[in-house]
Amino acid sequence: MAVKKLSPVTLADLVKRVPKDQMKQFEKFRDKTLEYHRVNQYPEKLPLIDWEYYRNNVRKDYEKMVIEFQSEYEELDRTFSARHEINDFAKYYEELDKLTEVVKKEITEFVKSSNDRIKKYEAEIKRIKNLVPYEQMTMEQFVVDREDLAEFIPRQGRPLFWPHNPEEQRVGPANPDYDKKPQKKGSTSEEAKPSDVIVS
Repeated sequence: MAVKKLSPVTLADLVKRVPKDQMKQFEKFRDKTLEYHRVNQYPEKLPLIDWEYYRNNVRKDYEKMVIEFQSEYEELDRTFSARHEINDFAKYYEELDKLTEVVKKEITEFVKSSNDRIKKYEAEIKRIKNLVPYEQMTMEQFVVDREDLAEFIPRQGRPLFWPHNPEEQRVGPANPDYDKKPQKKGSTSEEAKPSDVIVS
């Protein structure tokens, strides 16, 4: 038929771009494409038959058969030529339009969420850049400004922050269940003495 065909080279090039998890869908697409390719090898129109010749050269009792065959053959040709008018393909386009709207909505939501994440990350980058250089920070400043890294400060079993009591020696976010945990042997909830504090 007078249409542009998909060549095996096109499919071979396309398969290189298909993700592994979409290979089954590609195989269905390939099979359908090959089916169309086989159909496209047929002529655009049915072969012409000289019906007058058959009517004049068959026995008289077969003339009716030739006429019936001619009628069915011409009806087949008309049916194939007018298949787009006979079959209603609107429902397929309606489903495609609905699917397109869903995909557009998902893309819009993804772009919006991505932009929100970008703004959040840019704000965090700006905040970190505006911090006091780490080498100039006190440990208290580091815990406040970088809660996500506060747990990496070495405590060595000694109080580091004022006031020097066990409750204030926690690093990172506050833990409401901290006081419920059993204390280690030798630990006390009383204020630490100045002599217990390590002075660097």
